[in-house]
Amino acid sequence: MKKAVLITGMIAVFFFGLIANPAFSGDLKRFKGKKITVTCWSGPYVEDFKKAIVEPFMKETGAIVLLSPGWSEFISKIKASPENKPPYDVFMADGWNYLAAMNIKRLQPIRKENIPNAKDIYPELLKRDPWVRGYGVPFDGGLYLPVYVPGKLGFTPTSWKDMLRPELKGKLTFDQTFYYGLYAAAFISDMAPGAQELYTEKGIDECFRMSKQIARQVRKFYKGGAEFFSLLKTGEAVMGPYYAGGTISHRRKGMNIAMVVPKEGVVAWIGYLTVLKGARNRDLCEAFINYCIDPKSQSRFAAAQGEYFSNRKTHIPEDEKGIIPTTNEEFKHITFFDWNLLNKNWDKLDARWKREVLTQAK
Repeated sequence: MKKAVLITGMIAVFFFGLIANPAFSGDLKRFKGKKITVTCWSGPYVEDFKKAIVEPFMKETGAIVLLSPGWSEFISKIKASPENKPPYDVFMADGWNYLAAMNIKRLQPIRKENIPNAKDIYPELLKRDPWVRGYGVPFDGGLYLPVYVPGKLGFTPTSWKDMLRPELKGKLTFDQTFYYGLYAAAFISDMAPGAQELYTEKGIDECFRMSKQIARQVRKFYKGGAEFFSLLKTGEAVMGPYYAGGTISHRRKGMNIAMVVPKEGVVAWIGYLTVLKGARNRDLCEAFINYCIDPKSQSRFAAAQGEYFSNRKTHIPEDEKGIIPTTNEEFKHITFFDWNLLNKNWDKLDARWKREVLTQAK
């Protein structure tokens, strides 16, 4: 009898939890006909995100998810809208966009009890500010690392320092944006571990000194991914840093290209799923976010995208293993862009980069 009472009590508690937790009443069909607008990154990301996550979610729930792809224009559109009528409901934000949205106080807290799949997110990612403060759920991200053309170097790279080898003079390509170069220079420098040089004036001076050495190796500073891969395809350059996701995508299309996780480490961006103040159907927004971090959803997305994903149960394709982090320990060794640091010194660092570094290229 006691056992029966205990089981009955447990069932009652379970169902009470479902009732008290509206976004997870167990019946996603209750969202049928409801609508939300979700941002995502432009380019191939849109179709991959739609097929891997958005379309299956709409089929399962009957809800309508409108995608609004873009890049740098998100914040300006949010600023231009009234708080009670935002242009988006779920805002996919990298670190820069997250900080910008927080600074104008346009994000509302995520009800963590409505994101049960968060229990399987890598603990290292849950230590980051958006989840700790309760405004963002880690979703995906990209590694920035050395990329090269096999057979064109005469050696197999293992370090950021390889880009300073004399045989690569005039054969490198580098992003023209200052912060990419400064992080690479920090990894090359032996002044401090990782990218800690960027936190002192002396360290920043060292990074600029190292950046000028790198620039003298550069054939051309590229403006975007299309130009980067074009330079490698034509042979104008044989090595340079870029994101793993784009590199994996081009490799899958047959391009002779490889990458390396250097012994000094890599720098990465991380993307969060957030909910804007005034969003329609808050329960649906959080149900969608929870669906996005489900391992089945992320595994479908990983099959198309060469990013890393937040759920530790996500299946990583064979051609990504050894590059994409798959353990919490590996995430501990990743350096993430520090947007607080960069934003605080943006104008000064950008001007100095243009004056001292870009002028050094061949």
